[in-house]
Amino acid sequence: MHPEPQPAFLAGTSAMAGLMRSHDWSATAVGGPRGWPQSLRSVVHLMLGSGFPMFVAWGPTLEMLYNDAYAEVLGRKHPAALGSPFRTVWYDILEDIMPLVERALAGETFLMENLLLRMQRKGYEEDTWFTFSYSPVLDEAGRTAGFYCVCTETTGMVLAERHQRAEQERLQALFQQAPGFVAVLHAPDYVFEVVNPAYEQLVGYRKLLGLTLRQAVPEAEEQGFVALLDQVLRTGEPFVGRGVRALLHQQDGEQREAWVDFVYQPLVNPAGSVDGIFVYGVEVTEQMRAQQALLAFSNSIPAIAWEAAPSGKVERLNSQWVAYTGQAEENALGQGWTEALHPEDTERVRSQWKEIREQGGEWNAEMRLRRHDGVWRWFHTRAVPQRDAQGKVLRWFGTASDIEDARRATLALEAADRQKDVFLATLAHELRNPLAPIRTAVHLLAKEQVSEAVRKRSVEIIGRQVGHMARLLDDLIDVARITQRRLVLKPEWVRVQAIVDTALEAAAPLAEAKRHTLGARVSRPQQWVRADPLRLSQVLANLLNNAAKYTDHGGRITLEVGIDGAWVLFTVTDTGIGLGAEALQKVFAMFAQEQAALDRAEGGLGIGLALAKGLVELHGGTITAYSGGLGQGSRFEVRLPLLEHPDEPARVAPAAQPAAAGRSRLVLLADDNVDAAEVLAELLRLEGHEVKVAHDGHAAAGLAAYLQPQVLVLDIGMPGLNGYEVARQVRAQPWGPRALLIAATGWGQEEDRRRAMEAGFDLHFTKPFAPEQLLDAIRSWPAGGRGG
Repeated sequence: MHPEPQPAFLAGTSAMAGLMRSHDWSATAVGGPRGWPQSLRSVVHLMLGSGFPMFVAWGPTLEMLYNDAYAEVLGRKHPAALGSPFRTVWYDILEDIMPLVERALAGETFLMENLLLRMQRKGYEEDTWFTFSYSPVLDEAGRTAGFYCVCTETTGMVLAERHQRAEQERLQALFQQAPGFVAVLHAPDYVFEVVNPAYEQLVGYRKLLGLTLRQAVPEAEEQGFVALLDQVLRTGEPFVGRGVRALLHQQDGEQREAWVDFVYQPLVNPAGSVDGIFVYGVEVTEQMRAQQALLAFSNSIPAIAWEAAPSGKVERLNSQWVAYTGQAEENALGQGWTEALHPEDTERVRSQWKEIREQGGEWNAEMRLRRHDGVWRWFHTRAVPQRDAQGKVLRWFGTASDIEDARRATLALEAADRQKDVFLATLAHELRNPLAPIRTAVHLLAKEQVSEAVRKRSVEIIGRQVGHMARLLDDLIDVARITQRRLVLKPEWVRVQAIVDTALEAAAPLAEAKRHTLGARVSRPQQWVRADPLRLSQVLANLLNNAAKYTDHGGRITLEVGIDGAWVLFTVTDTGIGLGAEALQKVFAMFAQEQAALDRAEGGLGIGLALAKGLVELHGGTITAYSGGLGQGSRFEVRLPLLEHPDEPARVAPAAQPAAAGRSRLVLLADDNVDAAEVLAELLRLEGHEVKVAHDGHAAAGLAAYLQPQVLVLDIGMPGLNGYEVARQVRAQPWGPRALLIAATGWGQEEDRRRAMEAGFDLHFTKPFAPEQLLDAIRSWPAGGRGG
């Protein structure tokens, strides 16, 4: 048997013709090719012979027939798409394409250009663009039986156009955003094709595009810019201008002066000829004006400014040279300026200047220059060379600045530093002195055979020496508070006699120990003075003790009080070692001591008089020292304002009533210094209190939660938790608000007290505090705690 011959319209050699001949059409609605109507056969025959992508969708389900070119459009959908319904093949674009299919099936023929379709023809989604036409296909009865499509994929073209458009927009943005001015001029008439905002701003926002340079900016030709463009057009070589001055017309009719740096760059076409010029530049008007101002600036600066040739000869000086030295500029040129040098500096400066010129480096030197009134002052001179491209020195530029005051300040700082070293050495000495008897007394107390008298004497020694150390620390803290302006006075109306009595009482022990005669004369014992009684007594006691220290045994010290005009005058006079003229000038400075006093055991820290001065000034008064010289004794005068006293005497606050003694409390004592904690614990136990001790913050917090003590004495700087943190934890407990919390710490500034109060402490004791201070605080605390 011979195979059944295929219809002639499928006789072609294309791949799709072969597929159509071999395809099993029995399962399709369109049926075998022999049964296809003539209209469908004609379309298929035309389609298979075309090189353009084409397809026809036929029948009720719009089964697809297509040519080889369209098979490439289908991607992985081919060959399964052959004979398959259109909706099955293009399920991924139905939402976009079906409205168009309906139009074709309704009998409309139309063209779509660059339609975006998101397809899944290659196993992934992609954006594609197509230009295509849809036409209805009629059956033998003249009814629409399907539609016919001729298409071209334009994805590559669309993407290329988008890229080109993006590049154009990017270049346009670069032009618009360029910090300099940009323009493109088309030759030979220099027509503006492109300008950016900076160029428009430069020329006063006039119309430019489409106009020639001569039309839009006529002044450019007058000032030679068109001639430069002609030169670039003729030679094909770029032109670079720097600091070029231009006068530009403005819309208000005025001219604006501008300086520009710019380049004219020729644009060469494919034929090799110049058909345009690219203009780029920046306006440097401000820089040029700054340079002009700099010329005037040298005459306005306080320093002397000068300019010299490579040889070192001065060629120019600013007006400050004449103002300071009085020497005319013409007389100072060359080497004439050296006439103003101090004779002791002349040779050194000349030698240094010569050496620096030979080396070509930067010159820094200090020298004395004579002022017009003959006064010599120190100056710092600095000079730097200006070089050419090969490094050759073209000239020197230099300044000379007055450093006399800075030099004096430096010397003062160095002196202060030396005083600090002396102070630290003295402080070490003053702290070691009491430590020696304390250590010896402790050693005696540890011996079993020591007598009760020796034991009592040892305890007295320890107490006395600890008191001495505490006073040293108190003085240091007071000076720090005054320096930081944190010391606050508590002024009240007080009798002069009361102040004198307190000061004499404080000074009596040292005076008696040195067998001095200590006396006082008060002209008006009942005179009122407005002062902080504690601090004023401290000032007078400091002066009296100072006099006692620096007066040999058996001397005489007198405190006198009287009225001197508008002042209450306190005078302390001694027959001591006196003060030299230099010592008088700095006697109230920190750490200052008369050299003759440094060999004395009771030399002190050198802060007592500084403290006294600070306290007196806080009262609005003055303090002055007088002495006839070494061995002539000293006199210190303190003046406080004589104010109108009140009509009634100041009220005296009633003395606090002592709390009941013998009340035992449960006390938690926390301090990482084991010795300090144990000694204080023993003292509290001797008073009848039950005491528990912790040596770190965590232990203190744990014991507090367990014992619920009535009193907590907490160090601040403990490991683990600090005292602030322990206090906050205690206050957070149900029993915590009733407890007495005392901060016992070496941190004694006002800020430390404030932090302690904020953390919940009731009291803040600065170490070393008097033990009785702690005992009194515990005795006076109500049994029921706060509100108890």
